[in-house]
Amino acid sequence: MKSTNFLWSLFPHLPWPYHLVDRLIPPLPVPSGLARSSISLPNCTAELTTPAGHDNGKIVVYLHGGAFLFGGRKLHRQMTGRFADELHAQVLAVDYRKLPRATVADALEDSVAGYRYALQQAGRPEDVVLMGDSAGGYLALMTAVEIRRRGMPVPAAIVVMAPLTDWDMTAKMAAPTARTCAVFPQRASTRLLAVAERAAGGQALESPAHCDLTGLPPTLVQVSDSELLYPDAVLIADRLREHGVPCELQVWHRQVHVFQAAASIVPEAAAAVDRISEFLAGWATAEPAQHSA
Repeated sequence: MKSTNFLWSLFPHLPWPYHLVDRLIPPLPVPSGLARSSISLPNCTAELTTPAGHDNGKIVVYLHGGAFLFGGRKLHRQMTGRFADELHAQVLAVDYRKLPRATVADALEDSVAGYRYALQQAGRPEDVVLMGDSAGGYLALMTAVEIRRRGMPVPAAIVVMAPLTDWDMTAKMAAPTARTCAVFPQRASTRLLAVAERAAGGQALESPAHCDLTGLPPTLVQVSDSELLYPDAVLIADRLREHGVPCELQVWHRQVHVFQAAASIVPEAAAAVDRISEFLAGWATAEPAQHSA
């Protein structure tokens, strides 16, 4: 895996079979009693996970990581299944369009479409939460910014794990964590930027950390103190607070990038997922929306 990361970081523009990564990752245990169904969105699909006895009307819109290049439903099923089970909520995992064939803006549009679908199903924004990891954390934050710009109601909360929040790579490259991250080598960030910029065809890449964050809902940010995106997590937490958004930053010591994905086998990951469930406990137990016949 380390040699693959090295080669990818040198030549990310080559036609790597990114779609195969999701299939090659060994499946992790998932809670029992989950039902999964495919949902069609305007330009992509999504997978809806429903726990047994689901009746609280809550929906989590989950946006997966994978450097905007790979990842998706299979790779993240353990985590989405666990959240569905613990929160007794449906989880909509959006399989958004990816680099290099699509743009980051396309992925954001698909994320907004996923949120719109969840809002229509739930009936009110108080029953929807945006969640994402890494690149998906970027999308979760930008989705919240974008829907507010469009005059749509914002969700009840946002949860992001090791989010990318700043396309300016200067601070990340200068930080000590650029040399301690076990998943991404230092060059990966600049190479990813090059791929994203090439796909955008000259269009600017927008960073959540430099957006107007006013009016966003309470946000939880989790990150490890040894990963490449640690500076981005600290930055967005500071920026959210500057804009008056309640934000909780939880820093975990010496864990790998998005360690939460191994919650079924790593105690620290399970504890982090439990902290997310605690953050959302009030949301999950609130009275469901009343739908008119």
